[in-house]
Amino acid sequence: MTLPQSRASTPGRDAPRGHRVRPACLAAISLLVGAALPFAGDAEGATASRAAGLQIRVDPGANPSAATAGREIVVATLEEAVARLRQWRRTGRDGEGAALIAFAGGVHRLAEPVRIEKGLGGRPGQPLILRGAADGSTRIVGSVPLARVDEPVPGGVDPGQRSRVRSYRLPRAAAEEPSINVHRIHPVPAPPLGLEIFDAEGALTPARWPNAGWARLALSPEPPKGAEATDPTILLPEPRAARWREEGDLWIAGYLGQDWSFETLPALALPPAANRLALLGSPHYPLRPKDRFYVENALAELDAPGEWWRDTKRGLVLLIPRTEASGPIEVSLASGLIAIDGASHVRLEGLTLERTRGDAVVVTGGEDVVLEDCTLRWTGGRGLVITDAVRSGLRRSVVTETGEGGVTLTGGDRATLVPGGNFVEDSVLVRFSRLGRTYKAAVSVDGVGARVTGNLIAHAPHLAILFQGNDHEIARNEIYDVVRESSDASAIYTGRDIAAQGTRLTGNFLHDIRPEPGFEVKGIYLDDMASGLNITNNLFLRVDQPVFIGGGRDNTVTGNTFVGSPPAFFLDGRGEVWPGPPITDPKNTVRAAFDAVPATRPPWSTRYPQLAGLLSDQPLAAKRNVFRDNLLVSSGAPHIEAGADPRLQTVEANRTGDVPEAARAPTSAALESILPTDRTGARAFDAFDRVAILSRIAALKRRAGHLLARDGSP
Repeated sequence: MTLPQSRASTPGRDAPRGHRVRPACLAAISLLVGAALPFAGDAEGATASRAAGLQIRVDPGANPSAATAGREIVVATLEEAVARLRQWRRTGRDGEGAALIAFAGGVHRLAEPVRIEKGLGGRPGQPLILRGAADGSTRIVGSVPLARVDEPVPGGVDPGQRSRVRSYRLPRAAAEEPSINVHRIHPVPAPPLGLEIFDAEGALTPARWPNAGWARLALSPEPPKGAEATDPTILLPEPRAARWREEGDLWIAGYLGQDWSFETLPALALPPAANRLALLGSPHYPLRPKDRFYVENALAELDAPGEWWRDTKRGLVLLIPRTEASGPIEVSLASGLIAIDGASHVRLEGLTLERTRGDAVVVTGGEDVVLEDCTLRWTGGRGLVITDAVRSGLRRSVVTETGEGGVTLTGGDRATLVPGGNFVEDSVLVRFSRLGRTYKAAVSVDGVGARVTGNLIAHAPHLAILFQGNDHEIARNEIYDVVRESSDASAIYTGRDIAAQGTRLTGNFLHDIRPEPGFEVKGIYLDDMASGLNITNNLFLRVDQPVFIGGGRDNTVTGNTFVGSPPAFFLDGRGEVWPGPPITDPKNTVRAAFDAVPATRPPWSTRYPQLAGLLSDQPLAAKRNVFRDNLLVSSGAPHIEAGADPRLQTVEANRTGDVPEAARAPTSAALESILPTDRTGARAFDAFDRVAILSRIAALKRRAGHLLARDGSP
């Protein structure tokens, strides 16, 4: 279909306006998964620990005076360990070996992020190592436990729920937060939220209506008296307006204005006679009747196990436990956990980092900063953010239950096309956008030359991988059960930058990606004239519109297998039919992205010669796209939409077949039916190792079932 420019999907669709308030070759994957499984470090880390010139043990329960063995120093906190490291570096004796900070098992609490600045890192072959206990029990957390208190339950609680409500005293920092929540909108990351409440199972839910699913928005025809004309208001069902009237920290959240744009906004219940809810700040897109939404932090809605409400006046949190054995109740205080700022050659190994109001680990600058065998979870923001670093990333780790996406990688120099070499590999990323639900990907990539390889990504309302920039490798990932509640969206996405070329999407296994009724989803979405990309040797099983090219050029789609995934290939010519300024107009956003790079000068002109001549080469046209040597099993013919000239594309040497059971069977059975042979007796998919795929799926079920199963394992 042809999408108008104003609604095309891209992380840079629009900048948010102001508000008044603040695989499928999976054989190469080597995953060891679990909430906190013990992992062995790599050979380099093991060598460095044996030759460590400084060894610090962090153990809150140890007696520092008892540390007499060798060079080991015992401290109670990570802050103290970093202070000792800083002193050691200043002595100039750091050439004697690497530094090791080893954590005892158990919980290590941080009130604010610990900073490791330039000069505190290691050297090539002698990294600074922060290592968890061998049994995997080390947890670095940004939360503190709460004490239960015996306080009267406010009258606003439903009488039928009063006996179930428990009260807990908040620490001063949490009690004085102006709000529990923050404004969230794509594509910008949200600031740290006010607070979250946790039990042993994870985050609890602010008291909400409805308890599950969505309400449907009914618009007020005109602002009632006392409301500003600029404040949108929505009609409320009886008797919500009266029950919410005294709430001072009410929030609305939902798909406000677009089914690919989730947003949160503060709200105010107007006088009961008005029967309306006023939004304190304009939503990013105009509201539509029947938009999906819910309302949070209303005392009257404290009526389900696992819900909580903050009593601002008394400094309390009121909650209904999930069970009587839910464990201790905690509140998040730290905005993050570890900030690595300009340091190089750093390893974080075997750690669980969790329960922060913002991003867990932030790496800025430096090189060779790697998290290995770690678990990042229950954050208000992202798990790991790497900005302007080189050869840094995540390996053999688990990212789950993060608020605003999993891992963000930015690095490399687009002006010179020098790669950054940052990576996410051999990791499991599931349920990674629980608070900000759209454009908060498991992995977001920008810059040049990143790698996203050998990962399993699942269970999300929107996309799995978002990439911008040049020359990335996205390979051997398994992706399923994503794009669960959004439309005009995809599992892997890029768009709005015709110069973002050279990325290779190879050997990925995408399966079971289907829309809600009335919605539209894709597998790989090259949106808004995305061009110069290579999609090769991937397997698509039950994926709607598995390869969708929105008006781009010079894209190559070869050697892929499509099973029960119609139409296998879709191309439109939106550059020719878009409303608004065409790409020949500097006001066009795609043209602005083109003008921002030196496309006509080396190394750009030699690396992407077709791009250099764009403006004199039918710049509005979709052209030179190739769909060749693919196998289509029960998947429908390629579709080229009006506006894209078929004579300017290459569609040839593709094979077709029909295996209805493959489109319906469970994943393992479907693979059994298509991978050995096609219906002509020839090998169906030579690039894939059938035994490796099936054994991989079985292993994932055994070893990560608690992470992967939500609506059934793959």
